[in-house]
Amino acid sequence: MQKITIMLDFLQGPIWTSDPETGKPQTGIPMIDNDSVIQSISHDIQEMYFGYFHFDTDDEACWFDENQERKDKRKMLAMLKQLNNRLNEINDGSFTVEDLETPRVRKL
Repeated sequence: MQKITIMLDFLQGPIWTSDPETGKPQTGIPMIDNDSVIQSISHDIQEMYFGYFHFDTDDEACWFDENQERKDKRKMLAMLKQLNNRLNEINDGSFTVEDLETPRVRKL
């Protein structure tokens, strides 16, 4: 059984594992990789998270906007819930989900 981890990092969507040639998020589980709902939610989550990184501003090469992340907490939690719900909906028992983001965001 494969484990799907939900975790955010710079330039990585909430569901990790990328195609080595394209860099496109891909788990190797077609029902996840080809699901347009999961892809859409993942994209929205990643876009929001990526927006917290700022480059060459405030005399810093790169910094993370923790204040904005806290402001967006409810919205991010709602999107993570949508993602988890969709993964649970399509899960045929071939994978488990480890969500590391929802507990982290709740603590903000």
